[in-house]
Amino acid sequence: MKPLCTILLSFFCISCAAPLPRPPAADLELLWQGYAAALVPLSHWELHGRMAVRTNEHGGQAALTWQRDAVRHNIRLNGPFGHGAVRVTQDETGARLQDAEQRVYEAASAEELLFLYTGWQLPIASLDWWVRGLPVPEVAASRDFDDAGHLRILRQQGWDVQYGKYVRVEGYELPTHVTLKRGPSAAGPAMEVRLVIDRWVQVK
Repeated sequence: MKPLCTILLSFFCISCAAPLPRPPAADLELLWQGYAAALVPLSHWELHGRMAVRTNEHGGQAALTWQRDAVRHNIRLNGPFGHGAVRVTQDETGARLQDAEQRVYEAASAEELLFLYTGWQLPIASLDWWVRGLPVPEVAASRDFDDAGHLRILRQQGWDVQYGKYVRVEGYELPTHVTLKRGPSAAGPAMEVRLVIDRWVQVK
């Protein structure tokens, strides 16, 4: 027969190992609304990380630096898919791409330029929101939350946006691991984009 202290110890160990109950959905929604209210006004930030893109036929990767200063975006990709260093800027007048050979290309948007140059249909305009853990405003979306009230999965514009981790930066809860997945459609072939953000800076 086991001593009483052994039985009690086993009971408490099992109790400690039991997972905490998931907060009610309404509470998670309120938590997320609090995060979103703080994140929506952000218009100045800089992130450093890595991006990998894959379709059924091929893939590629690049180091990424993305600076946003109000309406101006400055995106630098180092080694993007075998093309060398690429810098893309965009503001209210349009977009401009400069490659490693100092050639310059112009188009209406950064998304259009990157498609013409690399062949990848990257949703840059939407990523401006998704990378902060927010849906694009006034566009239909469905959301799932983690136990802390952060976005875990966002489904919008034909993409499943999955969030892995978050970090607290200057008082804001920001994602560090974002995966975008899109099935084959009229918009293009199936695609997966993995973004790992090593560092957020100058967030305001």
